[in-house]
Amino acid sequence: MNRINSNISSLIFCMFVFLSTTNSFGQDKSNNLMTTTKEHIIKSSFNSKLYQLYVSLPKDYSIGDTIHYPVLYVLDGKYSFTSFHSIREVLDLGKEIKDVIIVAIDDDSQADAEWFAGRYNDFTPSSIPQSDTLWSKIMNIPDGKLKSGGAELFLSTLQNDIITFIDKHYKTSADRGISGHSLGGLFAGYCLVKKPVLFKRYGINSPSFWWNNNEMLSIESSFSTQSKSISANVFFSAGALEGGIMIDPMTTFTNTLKNREYKGLTMISQIFDGETHLSVVPACHSRTLKVLYGQNVK
Repeated sequence: MNRINSNISSLIFCMFVFLSTTNSFGQDKSNNLMTTTKEHIIKSSFNSKLYQLYVSLPKDYSIGDTIHYPVLYVLDGKYSFTSFHSIREVLDLGKEIKDVIIVAIDDDSQADAEWFAGRYNDFTPSSIPQSDTLWSKIMNIPDGKLKSGGAELFLSTLQNDIITFIDKHYKTSADRGISGHSLGGLFAGYCLVKKPVLFKRYGINSPSFWWNNNEMLSIESSFSTQSKSISANVFFSAGALEGGIMIDPMTTFTNTLKNREYKGLTMISQIFDGETHLSVVPACHSRTLKVLYGQNVK
């Protein structure tokens, strides 16, 4: 009889939790989602492109207090924003991560071909005409529309236009992070060794470090002659099914960083079993938030 009563009590408790959670989700759907997400369009002062910003605010964000929040800048906002926003809301249920403002960035293009052309230009650190021609054929993009080598201008846009705008309109702290996947991961790695003081946290996921014959190694080598410290918390990841073309350059890069023994640099790497270059995206988004903003992370 006691066992039956215990089971009944457990069932009632679970139903109570479920109903409470359902009510919370209902409130989020009707009003909280509207108040915790914002959109903006800004024009770059450096490449004259328009950028769409999607902002996800902590659920308790208020203009009526003095709390300031860290900011995570996420690349490829067209596809990544809903993922990061939803994962953050789930993790918030268990208070598994700290409160953070998430800003997803994309150019103002809607068509997939234009979206790819925009990110291809923004995230690549050097101009490779042969690569432009090859990827134009692969993505069925007219010749001349795909141009690599815009990373320096996009980094300037990010620092001077986008971050400045977000800092002006939201209650931000100086604790900034950046996360990217694929070519976005390449750009996040580029930021790490090109201007490491801009961000303190990095999610470098399935990075295209194969770009221009592993050019990132040369960029890092040049940086190492100027500085012996990188004050950053970095998460590297890839899917196990991505193969050597993606994993090997990333491993070489992380080993190089370890061998440099940069002061202040903390790194965690993970290979997700059974995941491809695309299927790994939700996993790396979730893990990026946990590694960079987990409650026990400084």
